Amino acid sequence: MAAAALVNGAIAALGLEGQPPAAVYAQIDAIVEYLQAINAQNPIPAATTGNISERLCRYGLEAAIAGPNGGTFDRMPDYWKWVGDFYLLGEPFNLIVSVKSFAARERLLASGSGNLLSPTVGWGLFNEPAEFSYDRLVSYAYRGFIAIYAPAALTQALPANALAFTNINGNPLMRDLATMVPNIQHTMGANHRVNPRLL
Repeated sequence: MAAAALVNGAIAALGLEGQPPAAVYAQIDAIVEYLQAINAQNPIPAATTGNISERLCRYGLEAAIAGPNGGTFDRMPDYWKWVGDFYLLGEPFNLIVSVKSFAARERLLASGSGNLLSPTVGWGLFNEPAEFSYDRLVSYAYRGFIAIYAPAALTQALPANALAFTNINGNPLMRDLATMVPNIQHTMGANHRVNPRLL
């Protein structure tokens, strides 16, 4: 089954059809749980889970820019796909969003700009807490990651030192998926651009 059909089926089953992106993204944990139940019965191919993850992240980005200060995001062109999946207009440079599915492995760490002037946000349906040890988070910080959004089930399973790890701004690097929308909205200024120093 295609990613769109699976996501739309989850949205319909949860009574979210026709709802704005913010209402859909507010139920991200329930959507993920629904899709995991489908996957348990009939495994979803890896390529499809990648498309599902991108669709779910897009709901969050659409909700974030629908806030009072707006904003702009778009897909990365195919030839920059190795850097990330989306970008938000920011100052002085864009904020990159790298979307992964259940496992980060080396692919997440290798993505992004590698530069804190154009920092990277990781977003995924990650389910392997061992991938986000304190030492691994140090590597993400060196690679210019400013936040990594993961399901609450994963962040709750992390050791205290990983949860306490902060980005260059003194804010947690590891965050629940549900917090992405208010976090990004908080960074939007009157110029409708992300200010990564607030993330």
